[in-house]
Amino acid sequence: MDKMPHTPLPSEEMRWKQFYADGYEDILNQEFPNQTLWKFLEQGILSDGNRHDALVYFGRHISRQTLVEQVRIWGRVIKGMGLKQGDELLLFGPSLPEFIYIMLAADMTGVTANLPNLMVTPEALDSMVGKSRVAFVFDGMETTIRKTLQRKQFKHVVILSATRSMSYPLKLVASPLNNLKHWGSRHRAKYITADAAILRFGQYDGPLEAAPVKGKPAFIFCSSGTSGKGIANQIAISDEGMISMFRNALAFNMKGTPFSEGTTSYCQLPPFVCTGFFVLVIAPLYRGMTVYLDPRLSAEQYIRNILTFRPQIALSPGSNWVYLIRQIDLLIQSGKRPDLSFFRFPIMGGEGCTPQALQHINEVMQTCGSTVALTSGYGLSETFSVCTVDYEPAGFDKDYSRPVVCVGAPFPGVTVGIFDKQGKELGYEQRGEIRVKTDSLTIGYVNNPEQNKARLQGGWLHTGDLGLLDRNGKLYIYGRMAQYVETGGGEKVYLFDIANRLREDPAVKDALACRLAAEDSPLVAHVVLADGIRETEQEVLTRLDSLMTAFLPSGLRLEAYRLETEQLRINIVGKIDRHYYSHLLTGYYEIRNAALHPVNYM
Repeated sequence: MDKMPHTPLPSEEMRWKQFYADGYEDILNQEFPNQTLWKFLEQGILSDGNRHDALVYFGRHISRQTLVEQVRIWGRVIKGMGLKQGDELLLFGPSLPEFIYIMLAADMTGVTANLPNLMVTPEALDSMVGKSRVAFVFDGMETTIRKTLQRKQFKHVVILSATRSMSYPLKLVASPLNNLKHWGSRHRAKYITADAAILRFGQYDGPLEAAPVKGKPAFIFCSSGTSGKGIANQIAISDEGMISMFRNALAFNMKGTPFSEGTTSYCQLPPFVCTGFFVLVIAPLYRGMTVYLDPRLSAEQYIRNILTFRPQIALSPGSNWVYLIRQIDLLIQSGKRPDLSFFRFPIMGGEGCTPQALQHINEVMQTCGSTVALTSGYGLSETFSVCTVDYEPAGFDKDYSRPVVCVGAPFPGVTVGIFDKQGKELGYEQRGEIRVKTDSLTIGYVNNPEQNKARLQGGWLHTGDLGLLDRNGKLYIYGRMAQYVETGGGEKVYLFDIANRLREDPAVKDALACRLAAEDSPLVAHVVLADGIRETEQEVLTRLDSLMTAFLPSGLRLEAYRLETEQLRINIVGKIDRHYYSHLLTGYYEIRNAALHPVNYM
């Protein structure tokens, strides 16, 4: 009997290659020398011929030559402190020029830079410092890490000020911030300012550049808290893995050349967010671009800087883009129309928004002169950045018909597959776990062999995200598979499916479903109502409750609803603050007999 013909699976067929530029394979097949990320990056930085600034920070323009010199200065400090190849140093703080210098100097000297998540508790931070003997800490966050720094393993703590690299007038205004008087007298001996560290340790005159070591952790980055059940994982990345991502990016850049010499990017993300670090800092530096830095993370500051700096590339979670467009809507209503024609590669990453919100964002961007739509992307710390991107050099032809937004085609050099619970790859339009294969894959999770075994199998990264590939090979992501509730009979219901169902109601702009950190862990929903609805809150919530009763399986119900204003609260990296909402125990309504009954869970 003849066998049935084999139907190619998405990871075999790779229909997404239709979106690549001609000649991309030549770059993917290119052999790069065995070198550190810094050596690779330095060549790109200097090839610009110092024609364009490397960084702009609070009005100070930092040349490409100055950046290289600063990396070497901090390399001498690192070596002068006695750190050698294979050692670790701790970096804890936001996006300052010094953090970029020290990160790259560590890689140059063969030292592993460890960048913990800035949002973890002091207790969790204790487990993340590894074997670091030296710490570089932002003075505005020293109190957060103070108890950890008191450990005997830390011989030196270098305090980095936000004002050190500012332009001179701004530095004078902010100079009172630069002092040591509040740093704790018992441990002051190990503390030192950045300038004092350079004077004391920067006289080292031995060799600086370490030879690359295959498989050695060059950086330890940190997830932003979405891996597993809200746990931030430390992830080791090698030099060769990071350079592989550059190869992928160069192949991608053949289409529309979003990374182009003389253009600009804007980075507000802290350096532990390695996706942002790659897209907004090191890839632009390599390509002759100028990076505008600002460590302030508020949505208000994000808007001001976008409209002031007018960057060609910007990356931020959906919440910040929603907030930006809301403010632009207000300006348009007042008779002003901001010019957004400067965008070449605006990116929504880290967390998306609703399709309706994305549609409105793109309509406003087009009205304000942008020639490109907001690009949705999907990146992972475990792959040192980009996995998929829905990028078109021009045009606004997007599909908003599904419950979630499209995050695009796999990046050149990246393979994506959708798998069921038994590990069988699924076909197009079938929902399952997203798995990723690429040469830029992490070395592994730090001190977590169980997770390495569970999530890194056969060259595939098990992402823990639920999604599907459409018939063109573009990816749609629904959410984390760990975010679910379970009926008494063991049936799982994903929290994002509950939220998506609520959003289908025309009166709902956004929604979040969660279990509360209260007795019996009640299942609740936080709802943002659409603008201009004519119904009463009681009418809307009563209808939503009926909708949920029909949607949820027997034995599971939404116990209460809480109305939120304008937009769901976000954390410091611009993602919805699920921890906050799971601990918000007051202000809810139960629906009984078509009436609202206030309820608290204190």
